[in-house]
Amino acid sequence: MKTFINLVVMLFCITAFSQEQKVVYQKMDNDLVKATYYFADNSDIVEREGYFNKEGKLHDTWISYDLLGNKKAIATYNNGVKEGVWTYFKSDKVNIVTYQENKIISVEEKALVVN
Repeated sequence: MKTFINLVVMLFCITAFSQEQKVVYQKMDNDLVKATYYFADNSDIVEREGYFNKEGKLHDTWISYDLLGNKKAIATYNNGVKEGVWTYFKSDKVNIVTYQENKIISVEEKALVVN
């Protein structure tokens, strides 16, 4: 199992290096690995971050950001499967998509009101 995790991390590092994108991995106490990806053009600004489980699958919450640090999307995975409520932020609206076992259950669009 350790070999598999090391292989997955190595493959992600090779992929990130070939794209000149900085990626930082941090082992967490609960057998998860936190991955933080930075924009290729600016290695100080986070593009997305989330977790991999011990099998190397996307797990738990993943958040994507724009260049200004505003959230673009919040997603949830359960062992690599899309699960729960995903939120996509646009300038004037929010799209809410609910997944169950990789299948879309519902889609909502709400106007974003800023006072």
